[in-house]
Amino acid sequence: MSINVNINFDYLDRVRKIATLYTKRKTSDLFDGDYHSRQHGRSLDFDDLREYHYGDDVSMIDWKSSSRVGRTLIRRYFADRRLNVIFVGDTGRKMTGDTPAGESKEQIALMALGITAYLVGEQGATYALSCCGQDGQRITPFLTGAGHLEELIYTYKESIENKDSFGNKDSIDRGTPSQSFRETLLKTASSFSRHMIMVIITDREGLAEMDKGLVKRLTYYNDVYVFCIEDAFLTSDNAFDLDADRFADPFLAICEDLRQEELQIRTQLEQTAESVLTPNRIFFKKICREEEIVDALVWLFGRRRGTIT
Repeated sequence: MSINVNINFDYLDRVRKIATLYTKRKTSDLFDGDYHSRQHGRSLDFDDLREYHYGDDVSMIDWKSSSRVGRTLIRRYFADRRLNVIFVGDTGRKMTGDTPAGESKEQIALMALGITAYLVGEQGATYALSCCGQDGQRITPFLTGAGHLEELIYTYKESIENKDSFGNKDSIDRGTPSQSFRETLLKTASSFSRHMIMVIITDREGLAEMDKGLVKRLTYYNDVYVFCIEDAFLTSDNAFDLDADRFADPFLAICEDLRQEELQIRTQLEQTAESVLTPNRIFFKKICREEEIVDALVWLFGRRRGTIT
């Protein structure tokens, strides 16, 4: 896909400026810890044995060890290759709303993708994007570099806005992806049978779709991190209801009982997500401002390595 030369923004410059601004923060060691030891493949350096799983290379089976323990085991070896990072972006009209801070969810999502991809690329990783728009799910190649990064940002932008492959918005069902976010996550996980770092960009609604079955599939090969972009409160002043396509009733903003009920619902959704994700070592961080992206990224990777509590 070629970049539309008529777009009137330059996300790449913004990404570089923000990444440069925060280079003094702890972003140079995102991959420290167990990541290199998780890269397995064929080489001369034997690592360990593990039980065979469907999709594994049968030539890697260690028949002697398997017969000794009564289970099919495969040999794993260290391989000197780059880490792969797959971004999975939530899409649809719900991602075009605002956050409680009044910032655009879409802009934060695009910058979360851009900044994270830029930083992991600087550390030698290749990265790809998986997202779904009106014309179906897209999974880009694993590459790196400025041109690739800009293409990913533009691909994600048009998928959020649900443009077709010609750049036109659907006039009938605008704002609705062709599949659920759960299906996007499942198809992404099912498309690869190797270890990767998976960075998910979604909101509370997307978190709610991550049930135990899906989580088990996501973490089978991958380390998983989640940016959860907060939604503006429906009970706030001048709230716009994306589902109803109109401004919310002003009465909602002055009704304290409704405000407390909305807070309670959000808390319950968050607690449910934690009960499903955290035991499986999937960590999520809520953000509602662009300036929070780098801190959230550092927190997520640090939590995985156990350096942040």
